[in-house]
Order: sequence, then C-alpha cells, then structure tokens
Amino acid sequence: MKKLNSFEDLGSLLSEEFMTKKKSENENVLAKQNLEVHYSIKGRAGVPVIIVKGFKNISSEQLKNLAKSIKKKLGTGGSIKNNELFFQGDKRDKIISILESKNHTVKRIGG
Repeated sequence: MKKLNSFEDLGSLLSEEFMTKKKSENENVLAKQNLEVHYSIKGRAGVPVIIVKGFKNISSEQLKNLAKSIKKKLGTGGSIKNNELFFQGDKRDKIISILESKNHTVKRIGG
C-alpha cells in the first residue's frame, strides 16, 4: 500500500466523476427572485413565524439548500411548504438582509 503524504496525494484517489459532481453543486446559483417576507402569528398560539413567499422557477433542491443556509446562519428552525419558507421566531430583518445579500429583491409585508 502506498503511503500518502499530502492532500494532493489523497485527491489522486478520488474519481473524476466525484470531482465533476462537486464542481456542479457549487455552480448551482439561484436566479434573482422577487420575494415577500411576511410576519405571522395566526393559528400559532402567539408564536411568531416568518414566511418567505414568491419563489418562481426554482427546484426543490435549490429551495432546500437556501433554507438550510438561512437556518444555519440564524440558528433557528424552519420548514418548506408549497414553495414557501417558514422560519421560527421574529428574525425578519436578518432574513431580509441574508436574501438581499444573495441578490434577491425583498419586500417586507405585515407586522
């Protein structure tokens, strides 16, 4: 068995298929969206929820990755239903700034 001394040596063990798949995932950039960020406590026993609406022509995988990155940055929970993102807690300003940094047009609605 050959002894590996560096990360380049480890990279030589990876298949070409794996390397091209990784590159294509990084190039997966969302198109600019016109989004609405809603504040809602209706039907939730007074617990605030932020709803992001208005996604068009976006795959469920892209939406899932976007939600995951926002949840990770905020340290909060959330879900996806009917092409809408739901985030727990009133962190609307932070959500808006994250979405605007990703070049989306965001409109603040309610609350």
